Order: sequence, then C-alpha cells, then structure tokens
Amino acid sequence: MAKSLKNNINKFHFKVSINISDIIPIIIVFQSFLFAIVLLTDNGPKKASNRYLAFFLILLGIQFYAIVSNNLGLESNFLISSICIYGFSYGPLLYLYSKSLIYKSYHFQAAHLLHFIPVSLILVFSGLGYSVCGSIGFLLYISLLIYIVLAIREILNYRKVIRETQSTIDQTDLVWLQWTMILFSVALLLDIVDQFLYQMDFVGGISSIHLTIVLLVNWMFYKGLKQPQIFLGITKMDEEVLLDRQNITSPKVPESEEQLELEHIQNFMREHDLYTNPQLNLKELSERLDIAPRRLSYLINTFLNQNFMSFVNDYRIEKAKFQLANPTEEGETVLEVMYDVGFNSKSSFFTIFKQKTGLTPSAYKDKHAS
Repeated sequence: MAKSLKNNINKFHFKVSINISDIIPIIIVFQSFLFAIVLLTDNGPKKASNRYLAFFLILLGIQFYAIVSNNLGLESNFLISSICIYGFSYGPLLYLYSKSLIYKSYHFQAAHLLHFIPVSLILVFSGLGYSVCGSIGFLLYISLLIYIVLAIREILNYRKVIRETQSTIDQTDLVWLQWTMILFSVALLLDIVDQFLYQMDFVGGISSIHLTIVLLVNWMFYKGLKQPQIFLGITKMDEEVLLDRQNITSPKVPESEEQLELEHIQNFMREHDLYTNPQLNLKELSERLDIAPRRLSYLINTFLNQNFMSFVNDYRIEKAKFQLANPTEEGETVLEVMYDVGFNSKSSFFTIFKQKTGLTPSAYKDKHAS
C-alpha cells in the first residue's frame, strides 16, 4: 500500500511538473477567489455591483477548480455533471451587473431569480445523478450571446441618456464595461471555435481561451474597483428625458412664452459660469433656472436642436476661445484654460474645440497671439 501511495505521489508530481497548461487555470482560480474576497468586503456606493462581480468571479474560480481537479485526476462527478451551470450563470450575472452600474436606484428583485431557472434545473438533475449538460450544451452559447446583446443594448441606451442629462461623459460613459463585454465575447468566440472547429492552444498546450480569461479577470477587477463614484447612475427621470427627445421629429419655431424661456436660459448661461463645473447636470441647471428638468430639456432639444451636453459645451468652448485669445496672465497654458472652462478630458476638449473652430486649441492660441 505504501509503495502504491508513493507511486501515486510520484505520478502526481510528475504530471504537475510537465503540465504547463495547468498553470493558467490555477492562476485563474487563485485570482478569482482573491478578487472576489476584496469585492465582497468593499462597502462603497456601488456595493450591489461589486456583489455581482464577486459572484461572477467565485463561479469562475469554481469552474476552473473543477478543470484543474479533472486534469490532476481529482475529478468530482457532481462538478463534472453540472459543468454547464457556469455558462448559464455568467450571462445573467454580467447583465445584472451592467444594470446595477447603470441605474441609480437599482435593487435586486425576486423577479431577477428567473434568469437563473436553467441553473436551478441543471443542479437538480445533477443532484439526482443525471447529467444534462451534454444534450443542452449548445443552448449555453445561445444564452450567453443573448445576455451579451442585452447588456450592450443597456450600455448604448445609457450613453444616449447621459448626453441628454449630463454635461460631460468622460467619467460616466462606461466604455470599460463595453470592453468587458468585448473581452468576454472574444473568450466565448474562442471557446466556440475550440469546441466545434479547431483546438485553440498555444505551445505547451496553453489555451488561448484561458489566457483571454486571465486578461478578463484582471480587467474586470481593476476597472470594477476604479469605476468613478462622482456619478452613480441614471434615474427614471433621466430616461424620460431621452424619450421626450426621441419624440421630437424636427426643430420648431418657439411661441412667445417659449421664446421668453429660451432668452432666460441663454442670458443665465452668459451671465453665470455654472457651466465651468465639469459635473453640471440637467437637474442642477433646472433648479438654478427654476424650470422643470423635462421642460428645460424640451426647450433645448426642440428649439436649439441640441442635447444637453452639446448645449453646455458650446458655452465652454466660447469661454475657452476668449481665454486663449485674451490670456489673463502670461504663460497661461491650454490645459489651464481647459480646466477653467469645465472640461476634464484633454481628448474631449481638443476634439470638440476643433469641431467648433476648425483649429486645435494650441493653433487657435498661436493664431491670436501673433
């Protein structure tokens, strides 16, 4: 018996020492559980979002633990028979994670559990000793694709709302979340190719899918923790503003009352530097003007043919043009002007400035200096 045990140990060490392809899954297991613990202990404003991300990582860690165990001959019949529950869980978790980031008043509801009905059924069958993963595996890919599309649709709608209600998009556009979906889609595509067409392994049997997932795990953890807390999601009123905007078919001529409101808005914007606040939003400006947010948005969209962000940025660019042509102190830089007028992103400022003037801020400054 001792000899048999010794032989098994030697085989185990030999397998680990030569099986390089196991290294990446082990890293995924370690990182997934470690990052999940960090997220679960975070009590910031986006605690609900971090919970979804943590559950996603825990499931990923369990799945790759099952893969590593199987490779080392330590397989569990239950883990193997229920291997597809992970694929049916990732889609709903990513989708609900996206919604929790996007909506300010998001709360988990009992109805959300409906997304996990396939997972529950697979667990029940696996517990009874029946493996259904082999016969419904193709549905896993369909489920994932559907949830990816739903999440991306939510992100695109969110961006439209932001342009109608916020004066800047640089810290709120969730482009990193879109890239998360892209990375996840790449991993899914590689898995489909690997399963049905061609094995996607590199030298030493290292899986390209596993490498992509390592990148995804680190990207999600880093960006998930770094998400800006200045803006904590859109509200129902914000969505209603977008619906109002979409119902406007073409610019109209204002009536007398509407003309007075427009003049009041434009005079206020010229006389006050409220737009120099990078976080200015529709609600804040409406309170200062004593005009309901939806009414303010309607006036800007209908008679000025602009969304809120474009409307505010026009005043910022006009102020920037004046400061660049008439510097208040010697040696004032373009970046100083950028921050003074309310921009907090160099790329956005340069892009919008050139769209409005045909020149970069530096070229505009040099032209007027000469």
